[in-house]
Amino acid sequence: MSATPGARPRDEGKALARRLELDAVPPWAAYVHRGRRDCAFAQLKLVGRVVNTLYDRALEPVGLRASQLALLWAIVAMEPVDMTSLGVATYTDQTTLSRTVRNLRRLRLVSVRPGEDRRVKLLCLSATGKARFAAAMPYWEKAQREAGRMMRLDVVNELGCEVRRAIRASA
Repeated sequence: MSATPGARPRDEGKALARRLELDAVPPWAAYVHRGRRDCAFAQLKLVGRVVNTLYDRALEPVGLRASQLALLWAIVAMEPVDMTSLGVATYTDQTTLSRTVRNLRRLRLVSVRPGEDRRVKLLCLSATGKARFAAAMPYWEKAQREAGRMMRLDVVNELGCEVRRAIRASA
């Protein structure tokens, strides 16, 4: 064993261990290339951002965002609907749902009335909301066609069905 003058063998062992650590492949390195191609979260987040932007831009002429139209759509399909049922149907947490409904009410697109139990609030589209929803449909159709050029919508729809089935099965 060659010793550096004044160095103790224990110090040499620490230095060697540090060199080996630097030379070794770090445990995270094996995952670097997988993030962009294998990670379901990363892939779906990318698709979500791109699709969200596509629909948001298409809906600009009617002053709606894609998330607002989706909620209006759920409300009109279920109306009158209480907040809890709407949250369950759209898989939206109460905080996000309350904020979005508050914005839709401010825009006078949704009306709220008390249910039989005064603690329950029932949502319906207002006349303005129904008119805005109808006005949005041609722009939604355009966005839908553009999305269809990017990806197979039948595959997207089947994925959505699979996810909803899995959620119901785990509940």
